[in-house]
Amino acid sequence: MQMNSSQFGQTLALPDTWQRKALNFLREGRDVVLHAPTGAGKTFVFEQLIESGWKGKAIYTVPTRALANDKFRDWKERGWDVGLVTGDVRYRSDAHIVVATLETQRGSMSRGIGPDLLVADDYQLLGDQRRGPGYEVTIALAPLHTRLLLLSGSVGNPLEVADWLQAHGRSVELVSEGKRPVPLDEVFAETLLRRPFRGRKIRGHWPKLVAGALNANLGPLLIFAPRRAIAEDLARQLAVELPQVEPLELSPEQKKV
Repeated sequence: MQMNSSQFGQTLALPDTWQRKALNFLREGRDVVLHAPTGAGKTFVFEQLIESGWKGKAIYTVPTRALANDKFRDWKERGWDVGLVTGDVRYRSDAHIVVATLETQRGSMSRGIGPDLLVADDYQLLGDQRRGPGYEVTIALAPLHTRLLLLSGSVGNPLEVADWLQAHGRSVELVSEGKRPVPLDEVFAETLLRRPFRGRKIRGHWPKLVAGALNANLGPLLIFAPRRAIAEDLARQLAVELPQVEPLELSPEQKKV
């Protein structure tokens, strides 16, 4: 993604070559499997399509309700005509753009009712043991008039995914970008367990790895947990046991309040 400044002092985000290629394929009515590293600008392709005045109905799916809420808020702040459909919320489902979890679309797809564009962000969940079958069925049932845009940076066989879609009678293009805008450093996780840290009450292998990473100044961290209760329990353990960084000192007057 290139950033250019216009003569009026405004900053414009211009798509890179691979992003323009994906946009052109979508405008030509083809499905696109988009493979690019995290932070490269995969979502930007969809946003550029909408901002360019595309008039179709789009459903943008994400793996979790939290991500759906974030996307909904972001695009609502831009002034988009956007709705939200998750397992527990159904709000403005007739909007121009709907943010949803993919499984909520299975019923309509099975009845042959699909939007003009269905986006599957983080489609690597096709390989997930628990949710993969639901993802596979929903995508496979999408009507042929529904364009597909599959986004991921962690699928090892995107070409096979494109071939799978073609086997269902779809016109598919694979667009890949290998340049990683955010550097990726590898760390041997087990070495983090050998670093001394204060959190001796932290339980479990993975929570201890997280604590070791934070003590090694490898934060901030993005941690995915299978359930909210597990994430909250981990957060409480870390908050209690890990030392505070630059704790806020209250003045005598503030302490009296």
